[in-house]
Amino acid sequence: MINHSLRQTKKIIKIVSINLIFIVVILSLVEGLSSILLMFYRISKIQQNSAHLYAQYDELLGWVNIPNVNIPNMYGEGIYFRTNSQSFRNNEDFSINIPPNKVRIICSGDSFTMGLGVSNDQTWCQLLTSINQRLQTINMGQGGYGVDQVYLWYKRDGTKFDHNIQIFAFITDDFVRMQSAKFFGYGKPLLFLENGELVNHNFPVPRGAFLFPKIREGSRYIQELRFLGLWQTLFPRQLETDNQYVAQTPAIAMKIFEELAEINRDKNSTLVVIYLPIRSDYYGNESDFWRQYLQVELEKRNIIYLDLIAEFRKIIPNEKVETLFLEGDGHYSVSGNEFFANLLYEKLLSMPEVAVILQQ
Repeated sequence: MINHSLRQTKKIIKIVSINLIFIVVILSLVEGLSSILLMFYRISKIQQNSAHLYAQYDELLGWVNIPNVNIPNMYGEGIYFRTNSQSFRNNEDFSINIPPNKVRIICSGDSFTMGLGVSNDQTWCQLLTSINQRLQTINMGQGGYGVDQVYLWYKRDGTKFDHNIQIFAFITDDFVRMQSAKFFGYGKPLLFLENGELVNHNFPVPRGAFLFPKIREGSRYIQELRFLGLWQTLFPRQLETDNQYVAQTPAIAMKIFEELAEINRDKNSTLVVIYLPIRSDYYGNESDFWRQYLQVELEKRNIIYLDLIAEFRKIIPNEKVETLFLEGDGHYSVSGNEFFANLLYEKLLSMPEVAVILQQ
């Protein structure tokens, strides 16, 4: 009798256990499926980055301007974005040769040079032509570029054009961008020094982010999936960028500037390296390493270097700082572009080897 009762009890416990396991499995599947459905719903609602309106995949650079784009209200009512047939942010195409009685400047840089947030004719690069009407400026700024991409774009496309001056402008983040093969999920080149020469370790750049842009922009939702979190806990991945790229960044940057100086000499042009300020440079010292390093190393190589951060701090009172920057991403406002165009031109005139070109 007792044995029969024990058998019955064990049977009941077994049935209850199986049912509990079944319920847990069903709930887990429902929770997992719900998470996946929620992920796809969130991804479907994502608004694509506005850059997709004017940028396209490029196997060398990662991305580059689409030629002949004209977006009347790109950054707001009447704030337009336009590219010419040569993919530059200009309203006109350029001949290979410099027009008579003109001084041509190529402005190379990132989104602060491109002029994110303002119209074509309000970028500091274009405003130089209103300060000196003999100037003709080619805007080779591109959003999200690191120093490596700025260099590679100029070397491939900018060198086709005769010019008198190349302004190579950057912010501190542009050096950090050099250390990775991705920028916000988009592939990009990754330069390295081998036997004293620059080598691209990420060519051709993978196209994936341009094929599935919503998946790329929704990656943060994919990362929230529980099973993916468990997998990454059990099998942590290595850092995306090897420390060797980080350690080599200063040497790679200096090699880039050396090559740019040589290219400009061969083209009878003058290279001017410009450190552009961002809002945080007014208050902080994050840029100090690069400012000091470039000051010493570029002077050794007789490369013209203008650090606008010190002048920015000196001239602009604290209560006026915010007027130079747009809210949100902190790019230059219309007033900011005007200020830095005037400051840059004034500094260029103060350098005899550049002034003689501007006033020829």
